[in-house]
Amino acid sequence: MKAQTTISILVASALALTAASAVAQGKHGQGGAAPPQRAQVERGQRDFDRDRMRERDRADDAAKDRKQDRDRDRIHAPDEAQNGNQGIYGGELMNAQERNQYREQLRLTESDPKARSQFMKQHQEKMKLRAKEKGVNLPDPPAEDSGD
Repeated sequence: MKAQTTISILVASALALTAASAVAQGKHGQGGAAPPQRAQVERGQRDFDRDRMRERDRADDAAKDRKQDRDRDRIHAPDEAQNGNQGIYGGELMNAQERNQYREQLRLTESDPKARSQFMKQHQEKMKLRAKEKGVNLPDPPAEDSGD
């Protein structure tokens, strides 16, 4: 009887230890580990979303910068000025340095219509004289805008 009681106590202890072990695994295994894992996943997702938004913002900023550059170039260097002597009255009679000086002077006078008009008149007279000296026919200068 003593042996049977000892065996029963050992079996009961083994079952109790197994049950306690199962409960402990449930708390620290799946059930207990799920909230930290979920928090880690959520934190990772937030980080991923934040990084994706930053990349999108950078791409938007780069596109906006390119658009601003194009707009600035169009305003400060008209299309005809970008093509060498096209759009410059008598431009074919000028060298590259003179064309650059002409463009710079236009840029400097863009806010003062009177100074710009005066510069254009002087330039046209200079080109007419140069054309006459070289025996070249220049078309009539373009009419000035009367938007003043």
